[in-house]
Amino acid sequence: MKQETLVARISPFIFLKWVVVIEFFFAFTPIALVLIFNLQQQYTELVLARSIPYEVMATLVITTLQILILAISFLAWYLPSYQIDRTQVVYKRGGPFVDKPLARTQAITHITVRQGWLARRLDYGTLVIRTSDAAGAALVRNVPTPAFYVDYIEGLIDPTLVPRTAPETRPVAALIAEGETQHVEFKASLMWDYRQQRVNKELYEPVMKNLVAFMNTVGGTLLVGVSDDGEVLGLAADMQGLRKPNVDGWELAFNAAFNSMVGVEFRRFVEVRFPAVAGKVICELAVRPAGEPAFLTHKGVESFYIRAGNGSQPLTVSKAARYIQSHFAGGRGM
Repeated sequence: MKQETLVARISPFIFLKWVVVIEFFFAFTPIALVLIFNLQQQYTELVLARSIPYEVMATLVITTLQILILAISFLAWYLPSYQIDRTQVVYKRGGPFVDKPLARTQAITHITVRQGWLARRLDYGTLVIRTSDAAGAALVRNVPTPAFYVDYIEGLIDPTLVPRTAPETRPVAALIAEGETQHVEFKASLMWDYRQQRVNKELYEPVMKNLVAFMNTVGGTLLVGVSDDGEVLGLAADMQGLRKPNVDGWELAFNAAFNSMVGVEFRRFVEVRFPAVAGKVICELAVRPAGEPAFLTHKGVESFYIRAGNGSQPLTVSKAARYIQSHFAGGRGM
């Protein structure tokens, strides 16, 4: 079991970046000030110049300012932290400053990582957290190994408390632009393995798994022909392995896999559409929540999935029983 509270601190690379900027500032600013304001001549006219030479005074002033700014920068890096537990994510400002609650953990629906060029190479970034009870995103800024914190936070979410807000109907292009969320999933293909460059029917499983998860939660949209990073690939590669290489043939293959792995009785909860995006045809699978639990059957094993955050999560038998009892009470979704 995870520890009750995790403290995330700002990456030390942020402080180093500030130090580099400060050093560059003090390397060139004094020269510029001397040239612009002729500080040396003005200083020599002061009484103080008789006892303390200009060079010594300049060194003292610059060094003092440099130490002061470095100290402030260090405190600005060292004092703040983020406290993460099963209840909430809190920004701890440190010192006399008041803490700032950022997000309720059990209301989190989507976490993404924002990284620049340098951050990707040094493995730090900002977590962008979206919740069901707030319009804007909460930001956990500049933490090291951000993927670790994404996994940790998602692991704190109780699946029986997954928000039940139904997804909004939006244009496909807008869904792709926003990226994967609690209600949107991308899959590059139904059966074409881009790595092996051949048909691989094992790829049916991740598609069906996500459809089951959507049906067991609040519905959603699965876009086939779109890579994880939002690149539109289309269905042309998928159709290479079909006897009937068109959208009708693709839907027949989809139906056969769905009926075998999920069940024909659940097919009515999935609407199949074939929109064109960026000149390529993809498949939009619009999923409604089912009125009864949907299970995935793969290699003779039944599994129960729900949507949690921007991923589909399997539940153990005990958790699935508890979730089914609370989520499907009264035949909701029939």
